[in-house]
This record gives sequence, structure tokens and C-alpha cells, in this order.
Amino acid sequence: MNNAELAIKFSNERYCTKKDVIEAMKTPLIDSIWNSVLEYRSSFSYPLGLKHINNSQYQICLTPTMVERINSIERKLLNIEKTYFKMTGSNEQKLFKINSYLSILSKISQKYNINVDNIVIESIIKGSASALSPDALILNRYLQGLLNIENNALKDINFDTLAKLYGLLMGTDVLPRNYRNNEVDNNLSRVVIGKLYLGIPTNLIENNMEQLFNFISNSSVSMFIKAISSFYFIYYVRPFNEYTEELAILTLKKVLASNDLGEIASLINFESLLEDKEKLESFIVESQKTLDLTYLLDYIISQCENCIDTVNEEILKIQSTVIRSEIHQLEEDNILNSNNAQVNLTNYQTQLQNTVSYSQSIAISNVPTGLNEEEATALENHLMELNPNLSRGQAYFYARHCTLGMNYTISQYKKSLNCAYETARSSMDNLVMLGYYRKECLKNKYIYTPVKKG
Repeated sequence: MNNAELAIKFSNERYCTKKDVIEAMKTPLIDSIWNSVLEYRSSFSYPLGLKHINNSQYQICLTPTMVERINSIERKLLNIEKTYFKMTGSNEQKLFKINSYLSILSKISQKYNINVDNIVIESIIKGSASALSPDALILNRYLQGLLNIENNALKDINFDTLAKLYGLLMGTDVLPRNYRNNEVDNNLSRVVIGKLYLGIPTNLIENNMEQLFNFISNSSVSMFIKAISSFYFIYYVRPFNEYTEELAILTLKKVLASNDLGEIASLINFESLLEDKEKLESFIVESQKTLDLTYLLDYIISQCENCIDTVNEEILKIQSTVIRSEIHQLEEDNILNSNNAQVNLTNYQTQLQNTVSYSQSIAISNVPTGLNEEEATALENHLMELNPNLSRGQAYFYARHCTLGMNYTISQYKKSLNCAYETARSSMDNLVMLGYYRKECLKNKYIYTPVKKG
């Protein structure tokens, strides 16, 4: 192969480090090859807007292979979210949540060498654990962090968000008012490798964290790149004294949750990344050394692909188990599914008729104006059931912005969903395409007006 072909091979077949290339070529004399690799990658490099403390900018390399891998994993995640959302309130969803948290907390117990069996962990999940040993308390505290993400999926990510998660990990209601004020002990914790940082000086933490929050709110990169970049930055900055790895994982999940994945993000076992901390940190170090987060992204994708596929398999298995159990119960009780369905439908119609007794002034027929949050959530769920082409975020926004005669904007969507402007624009345009809004241009900006629907 010539150098150009090798550059493609070492960037697409696998995103190789310089050391990897030396090993593959069986010689340290690879300067010309490596220069070709860097030249090839430069055509696909994308600046992230995140900076190292030396003011150099981090970047990502979106080669054709990397783009396809990112798209693939995001498609899988969004499909899982749709399947999960359809299970809302069902026995399948309850069992899936228990099993997911069981798997996650098992990884945390392995990290801390906590000797607990699944029965104890399940009692923690169900809130029925009567007493826990001191070393096992972290399992309950970590669960509280996961539940916080699950219950606050769409809230902004800022200092208060991280302080709350850190307080839950510490097991205290007294939240930190500031970031870490102790310098990292380089000799004991090994957080500085050469001139590389995994725990920056305290006087630089606040500015770097504001940089991260701005990136999360405004960057137009895809949700998985944003999540992994945020994971890296928490690891790199080390904003608080303890639980850096856990906080990095929770931040990754929080970013995914606020970018259309919703509560399902808390249930995916990204905690498996902590199984081999040394290897994980080797890719974090490589990314910092080269200012190229593609190395870490490539590693995490390879580690998480099977994890995400396992989630789909678990959902199918649970659905099958619950269906068999329900069929057995129906046979024992001699209850016909059709009768139950008719009773439920009649009850729903009666409830709806009792509720809707005043002026209809929003775009969906038979739904009153002035929806409170509970009613808006019910409408949001109804929209998702009616139209599988709606994303969770689009249904969330429309359910709260559908008054006839009112005009809404892309900026309102962006603020409501805490997403990038491009995501907001494409989401509003999709709602137009699906017939929920009419789009018009008014004084150099687009406005979106709800369309009356039956």
C-alpha cells in the first residue's frame, strides 16, 4: 500500500494512534506515513468549541466510517427510546427498569469490591432495603443519581445540576456552593501523566465548566458526540473532590437524556466503561495529548455497541416473559382480553367526556385550553401513540405550545428543550411536515402557527 492508502486504512478500518501504526508497520520509522495519516484526517476534522487550559481547541475527526458508526449507535438509542416509551406504565417497563438498574448497580458494586448479591441490590432498587453495610451505601446513592436524571430528563445542565448529582453521590442534602478547592495530589492519585491533566488547577475550574455548559447548550454536534465530549471534560476538569468517574458517567447520561433520549438514558449500562479503568484512561490521555477526542469516542463506541444491543434483547425477552405470564393469568381467571379492552375504553371515554366541558381553543380537538403539566404530559403521551414519527422532544414541545391563534418560534423550542438551534429548527420543520404547524416568514424570522386537527 502507498501512504495515501495506509492513511485511509489507519483512520477508517480503525482509528489508530501513532503507536498503533508503529506496531502495525513493525518499524518506528513511520514519519512519512503518519504525516499522510494526519493530512487525511485534517479533511474530516471538526472543532468542538472546547479548549484545553493551554487554549488549544479539541476536535473530532468525522471520517466516513466514524460518521456511520455514530449514526448507527444514535439510531439504536432512539429506537430503544421509542420502544421504551410505548411501554409506559406497563409491567414490561417496570420489569425492564428493575433489571436495568440491577445490572448498573452490579457494575458499581464491582468497582468498589462490594460483596452484595442481587437480592440486596433489588431491595435497594425497590426501596425495601432495611439496613445496608456502610460500603454498600454508595449503591443507594448512585441509584438516587440515576433517578434524578430519569425524573428531570429535560432540565438544563449547569452548576446546580452537577452539584445536585454530586450531593446525591455524597449522600448529603448540603450541596456544594463551589467547585473543588483542593489541588489534585499528583503523586498519590496519578492524575497528572507527564504534562497531561486529569484534574486541572482549582483557579481554572469555574471557567472551564462554564465552557462545558455552553458547549452542551449550544453546540450543533450530534447527541452522542456531545455526551462523550462532556464525559471527557468532567474527567479532565475533575470539578469536585470525589466520584469523578461516576459524575462523568451521570453527565454523559444527562446529556443524552436532554437530547431526545429522555429517561431511558439513565437505564443504559454505560457504567460498564468503568470495568477497565486503566484502559479507559489510556484513551482519555491519548485524546488529551493529541487534542483529538476521536480516540475516546472510538473506544467508547466499541465498548457500548454490545451494551446497547443487549438492551434491545432484554426488552424483547421481558416482553415475551410478561406476555406469557399475563396469558397464564387470564386463563386462570377466565378473563377475555376483548372484555377488558372494552371496559378500559369505556372508562377512558367517560373520563374524557367528564373532563372536557369547556371551550376548545387548542389545535387538538376534544382537549381543553389551559392545560396543566399533568394534562400536557397526557397529551404528549397521546401524541406519541398517534404518530410514531414524532420524537419525544417534538411531542413535549407541541403539547405545551398548541394554542390556536398563537405563534411560536425556533428559539422557544430551543429554550424549552435545551437543545442546539439546528436541532430546534429541524424539529419545528418536522412538525410542519407532519401537519401540526403552519410555517410563515415574518420580518426575517420564521413563525409557526398551530393547525386545527381533528
